Amino acid sequence: MRVRFDEWGKLEFDEARAWYANIRPELGRRFAAEVRSAGQRIARQPLMYLLEMGDVRKCVLKQFPYNLRYALRDDLVIIVAVSHQHRAPDYWVSRSTGT
Repeated sequence: MRVRFDEWGKLEFDEARAWYANIRPELGRRFAAEVRSAGQRIARQPLMYLLEMGDVRKCVLKQFPYNLRYALRDDLVIIVAVSHQHRAPDYWVSRSTGT
């Protein structure tokens, strides 16, 4: 399966990566690498992660306090949120996942 970000997920990924890179450039690269690795795991086994709400599943990152929330659409994995684990956990729920 292919993985892509929706508009909001991409914005959140970019903001989190920039925040870490601002602290130390290597952290920004490590964050991006971990998100990429999680995306590859999801693509290989998209049903591996439990449904969280509706048709959205949650993949917890291993080394950063973020979750990838994604939905499956045909042959696509669509990342709808890159959400911090300790900030307003359900803020993304009102978003449409019908991308």
